[in-house]
Amino acid sequence: MASIGIVGAGTAGLHLGLKLLAQGIPVTLYSEQEPDALRVGRLLNTVTHHAPTRARERELWVDFWGVPELAMKRMSIHVQGPQPFSVQGRLSEPSLCVDYRVYQPRLAEAFVERGGKLEVVAVDPALLEKLAQRHTLMVVATGRSGLNAMFPRIPELSPHTRPPRLLFAALLKGVQMPQPLGMHFNLIPGQGEVFESQLITRHGRVPSTLIEAIPGTELAALISRKRDDDPAAFDATLLDIMRRFAPATYERIDPTEFGVRGPLDFLQGAFTPTVRRPWAQLGEGRFVMAVGDTHVTNDPVAGQGANGASASAFTLAHCIQDALLSERPFDETFCRDTEARMWAAVAPTAYWSNALLEPPPPHLIDTLVTASRDTYVADAFMSALVIPERILPVCASPESAAAFVTEARTPRADMLAATGALGWDTGTRIRPLAG
Repeated sequence: MASIGIVGAGTAGLHLGLKLLAQGIPVTLYSEQEPDALRVGRLLNTVTHHAPTRARERELWVDFWGVPELAMKRMSIHVQGPQPFSVQGRLSEPSLCVDYRVYQPRLAEAFVERGGKLEVVAVDPALLEKLAQRHTLMVVATGRSGLNAMFPRIPELSPHTRPPRLLFAALLKGVQMPQPLGMHFNLIPGQGEVFESQLITRHGRVPSTLIEAIPGTELAALISRKRDDDPAAFDATLLDIMRRFAPATYERIDPTEFGVRGPLDFLQGAFTPTVRRPWAQLGEGRFVMAVGDTHVTNDPVAGQGANGASASAFTLAHCIQDALLSERPFDETFCRDTEARMWAAVAPTAYWSNALLEPPPPHLIDTLVTASRDTYVADAFMSALVIPERILPVCASPESAAAFVTEARTPRADMLAATGALGWDTGTRIRPLAG
């Protein structure tokens, strides 16, 4: 019987493995760590799962944190500068942030509970060749141990040759979380971005930050200092960053308590966004596929890395099932056909992530200014912002942005009928009528 081997137990590997199991295909997952080791390790990221990924999680029956009170339903964008302004809107479909030290071990356990095999071993290219003899197809969902080098970079789809941002992410203490809960994006022209969200951790809900600094800027100089060298001094610097660049967060900070939550609750570094060819040839006519970050590595500025990885994994699962049902071999033709389908699934996340690393065009700023004054436009914009397939057409041209604003300002007939029947005011914000 056909079997699939997956190297890497991140979001892409887990979603792929769970999806294949649901399709009745035997899977072995090769992971560098036991789930329990991951639980007590260093913070992995501060990712947010948006509506399409959450729908896939429900399909896989792994929406373990799907109760409404845990979701984030609001988003704010604060544009800093000489004339600062803010946009606040509601998401039509809530997003969710779960600490991956909680998320990934729980999904790995679900994978084993459902009949998947989990082997703890570090896989390098030499071992990958041997594992390929055990399985009908091998899939790489990690770039560790030199595996990334197997999949060549595609220059025309990879505009960056060096890291466009220096990164710092952390769980925080001494920050009162906003009410209602939601994500805050601070855009600082010429410096970078400061994000705030709230993660579900094993300690409960915890505030977090992600700072993206343009290399060579003052913000980059501040966050590039190694926190381990002097934690207290670094936390004092972080407090000053919040005061200067994220005032909406700073006003909820207790300076006497503020800092990184613990010694393993932060990350510092940088990487270059890259699109790679998602297949390579092994010995004896066998091929290996790449999925998730191994295929497309996105900067986290758009919050789309894990979401793209999940979409990529589902697409690959469908391609594998189609090949098995039609008794097609996993040959070069399969790889090339699958590459086209996978790129179609993840291209929007790559294009949108790269777009946000550049200065925004004037029509996008105009749309944000309009949204700051009109709650219909704000809600529509925020709901589109987290789904690349929706926001890319909006930002494509001044004409498309203007059409989006016009449509957002026109309440749907069904909404008007419903709110009218309930006796609600349908002005700039829907609210119960007084008296």
